Amino acid sequence: MVSITRAALVAALFASLLGAQANLATVTGIVTDAADAVIPGATVAILNTGTGVSREVQTGATGNYTVTSLQPGKYELTVVSEGFSTYTQRGIELLTGQTLRADVRLELGQVTETVTVDAQLVTLNTENGTIKGDVIVQEEIQELPLAGRDFTDLAFFTPGVVPKAEGGQGSGLAVNGARASNTNFYVDGFDNRNARGAAAQVRPNIDALQEFKMEVSGYSAEYGRMAGGVMNMALRSGTNEFHGNINYFLRNDINDARGFFERDKIRLRQNQFAVTVAGPIVKNKTFFLVSFEGMRRIQDSTKLTRVPSLMERDGDFSQSLNTGGAALYLRDRLASGACNANNQKSCFANNFVPLSRRDPIGMTLATTYPVPNRDVGPTGFNYFTVAPDVDNWNSPLFKIDHKLGENNLAFRWQTRYNDTQNPFAGSDTGQFGLFTKDDRSLAGIDYTHMFSPSLLFEVRFGYARNATWQEGRNAGQNISKELGLPDLIPEGEAKNEPGLLDWPQIFAGNNFSQLGPGANMPVQYFTTDWQYGAKMTWIKGKHNMKFGFNSNFVQMNQPYFNNQRGTYRFVGNRTGNSIADMELGWLNNVTRQVGFNRNYWRQHALGAFFNDDWKTTRKLTLNLGIRWEVNRAPWDKYDRLGSYDTDTLKLVIADDANAPANYQDLLDETGLRDVITTAGAVGRSRSVISTDWNNFTPRAGFAYRVNDKSVLRGGYGIFIAGDILNNLRNNLSNQFPFAINQNFVGVNGTPNLVSLQTPFPDARLTFSGTTTTNGFTMDPNQAYLQSWNMTIERQLPGGTALELDYRGSKGTFLQRRYDFNQPYRDLASYVSGQGFARPISQWNAINIFSASANSNYNAFNASWRKRSRGGLFWRLNYSWSKSIDTASQANGQSQGGFAQALDSRNLWLDRGRSDWDRRHVFTMIANSNLPFGRGRAIGSNWSGVTQTILGGWQLSGTMTMYTGSPMTIETTVPNLNLGGSARPNRIRDGAITNDAGVGKRGVDYPFYDLTAFEAVPCYVEDPTDVPTGCITQSSNGFSPFGFGNAGRNILDGPGLWSTDVALSKNFKIREGQNLQLRLETFNILNRANFIIQDDMTFFDGIAGGLLSQVGQVGRGGGPRIFQYALKYRF
Repeated sequence: MVSITRAALVAALFASLLGAQANLATVTGIVTDAADAVIPGATVAILNTGTGVSREVQTGATGNYTVTSLQPGKYELTVVSEGFSTYTQRGIELLTGQTLRADVRLELGQVTETVTVDAQLVTLNTENGTIKGDVIVQEEIQELPLAGRDFTDLAFFTPGVVPKAEGGQGSGLAVNGARASNTNFYVDGFDNRNARGAAAQVRPNIDALQEFKMEVSGYSAEYGRMAGGVMNMALRSGTNEFHGNINYFLRNDINDARGFFERDKIRLRQNQFAVTVAGPIVKNKTFFLVSFEGMRRIQDSTKLTRVPSLMERDGDFSQSLNTGGAALYLRDRLASGACNANNQKSCFANNFVPLSRRDPIGMTLATTYPVPNRDVGPTGFNYFTVAPDVDNWNSPLFKIDHKLGENNLAFRWQTRYNDTQNPFAGSDTGQFGLFTKDDRSLAGIDYTHMFSPSLLFEVRFGYARNATWQEGRNAGQNISKELGLPDLIPEGEAKNEPGLLDWPQIFAGNNFSQLGPGANMPVQYFTTDWQYGAKMTWIKGKHNMKFGFNSNFVQMNQPYFNNQRGTYRFVGNRTGNSIADMELGWLNNVTRQVGFNRNYWRQHALGAFFNDDWKTTRKLTLNLGIRWEVNRAPWDKYDRLGSYDTDTLKLVIADDANAPANYQDLLDETGLRDVITTAGAVGRSRSVISTDWNNFTPRAGFAYRVNDKSVLRGGYGIFIAGDILNNLRNNLSNQFPFAINQNFVGVNGTPNLVSLQTPFPDARLTFSGTTTTNGFTMDPNQAYLQSWNMTIERQLPGGTALELDYRGSKGTFLQRRYDFNQPYRDLASYVSGQGFARPISQWNAINIFSASANSNYNAFNASWRKRSRGGLFWRLNYSWSKSIDTASQANGQSQGGFAQALDSRNLWLDRGRSDWDRRHVFTMIANSNLPFGRGRAIGSNWSGVTQTILGGWQLSGTMTMYTGSPMTIETTVPNLNLGGSARPNRIRDGAITNDAGVGKRGVDYPFYDLTAFEAVPCYVEDPTDVPTGCITQSSNGFSPFGFGNAGRNILDGPGLWSTDVALSKNFKIREGQNLQLRLETFNILNRANFIIQDDMTFFDGIAGGLLSQVGQVGRGGGPRIFQYALKYRF
């Protein structure tokens, strides 16, 4: 099978490949006479009224005709046949990816006689089983209030599309139960998905968009690579007339509302400007589009966090409380005996750290924190800070269309230069921050050749480039050396990469803010995606057949500088307070990466498809297709990658030729010689993991016209769920010996063995941590999604249409992460003073990415729409859905979600609602000209000053209402060695159903019932020495060492309701020229919308207590904001 497939592939590459030309439109229909008899041989002409370009075809023996590959725009249809009057239909508007049915009935008469009709504004999808969402056309795009003038905002007004969870991976769009990382983006048919991180590569200027369409289920075999929605954007093209606009948008905080958590209004200065011009170079032949958009924004961001109190900064913890809000007994680990309410033999006297015991580096760190500025008690968020968030960008765009006889050539190019500053990267204190420069480009050229009206060939070549640089505010300063910590950056590397010199990452538990800009700074990556494709369209009788190939070759070059300066963790497990641990220099653990692994990754994605739209009868059309595609396993140019094999219990690296010079010594020092091998030695390729070549995915759909006003549609398909390339790189390249990840853990009895002065002792000592490794399923199955739908659509009076549908999906072999070396949680695995031992002693964590997750989604959707006529349009959408999975993303953690597998030996325990699951969703967009002024219901004959002041007003708006996304309740339990948080035991539901609290739920009192959860009991060797945060006995009979029975994503977080409104005044300057003054208001009701914040989900089991600020909600949508705009159109 594999050899045949590869041979066929080699042959196919001579014909080249397709990136999806499905942004183009098709007109199809049947020509009959008054007696309903078909008319063969009739001439059908379709004229683009903007460019003057016309296409002609002849009806076949069955009277059918089809005209494909038409640019979106306005058209006129003419049908001529001897013995019949000429038929002309005006005002046809073809939309992105639309197949429009235009049946024609000719009347007896002379060809010189013309029967003219106007096209219907609302048309039904009668030709395929795809759920497309409705196309949003240029007028609607420009009139809706969009907070960021960002095209992705339009997607949320399509049923089945919801925001991804906060902090989740991917595009920001979760579509029909698919992960946010599986959304496809196309601009004029070119792949606009960033290969590294799955978001959109470039963001076309709003004014340059002709149309926007979101396809969510059952789309044709032309589409591949990703299993989620398909976002199609068509750029405007020039016409025989010059058109354009000049826009300016201003935001200022003068009239804005104050945020819910802010004491004062935050500063906001935003200027956004755009110029777009389109027209002819040579009339009827060559056309251009030029657009430029830019933004300058500075907006203050605010944070609430916890910093050491004035007394704690001076070593005095007499007023401090433990995490449960009870009295703190500060334990001296160098003393023997107990330290609790009944026996304080080993406590520091008066909870005071003596001057003689204080570590100078630890004291420097503790006093680096800013001084508290809020009086909220000993466990509250006592520091409020405001810092500027800067976002500046420029985005030029150019497109040219040229007609070569019956053929077409088009080129487009866009880039975006972005400079940002994030003051809270790595730390909520605002002391550090992150600078980012991001340059992204997308270019493409396509050529369409017409061999005959029924045979078309299209070929295209595209190029996408992304270059990003990130570094901390203190980049270039050797902060570690200044603090007295070890200088871990070699002098040569520091000269080559000055950004490596910066703050190390300092982690303090007990809800204190971290210090430092982030362990992975600096970040640099350069990604290039070469796209190449071709497609043939062949119309034969009742069949409209398409077949083609596609290729994406991706290069990603990225130095891997993760954790080079080290991460120092104080969690309070030595004394009971993390700041006291810090001042004593008693580390919980310290991690670092040894080695500078520069990655030069390559990946090749290939695909081929066949699709047939078969008009079996006048009422029934079948859509049949099949697609083959493969995402080849990536490889590194210098073979610096590897994967842990869970079958052989060995780390397999691509090759050791480019290993560090001291590789052989490292094998001896780490004791890993017998558990590492090379790919060649075990018969594997340089990719180490294998490629799944057997990926044939069928697509089937139907559309049945019940009558002229009703259509029934359905579809089923299998869709490949592609990779996030950066996930693969992080886990295969971040690997011994190219990058050695070390974790050194302190021991309670001798806390100074791992100290600030010697944080990285000899790795061969038994108390030290061991190297972490990663892996991927060595022979992974390709992840895929099955998707199905059934839809009924009905045209209603008043130019409206109602659409009701059921849709579902099932994901299989989805990627997820788990720790293969997770400790067994039983007494036999417990090591005194160190917790649970790992089964494979040579390694610390073994993080495996496996194709073992699954998902299931079901939804009912309703949509009522009216297309634009005379300035009036609307869309009202409602969705009722449920999405369940065993992991919502391959890597990392959404806010309120749960990152790692709870029990690596029972992954089914993580089955729960998807992080983005929202049970009820309602969205609305609308626009209307107010009935005042010339040509309107009131004042139709106004003129002069009256018309200038009172006429020409317009109102538009959007509304979004979501129920809350789910959250997981977590707990901090000592000595479980989970590598993160755990889940508690659940003794009741936990949801607050009778909301009788005083104030606002989640702000003034907990968002959920804290008493419904109990922490997992700890194992305690000495009953007189109970570690902080432990309970020794469960009042509900739960055993020690358990994982906790609370499920994943079991409670609802806060919902969202936001209404945006725009009021516009139009001034007609002269024919074809208009000036619009515009006031946009976002969140006009000033409703406080909240999100789940990480601290909200943590529960502490001491007497049902809670961590500081647990159950508190965070900031979601902003307060009411005004935006002022001036638009000139011609």
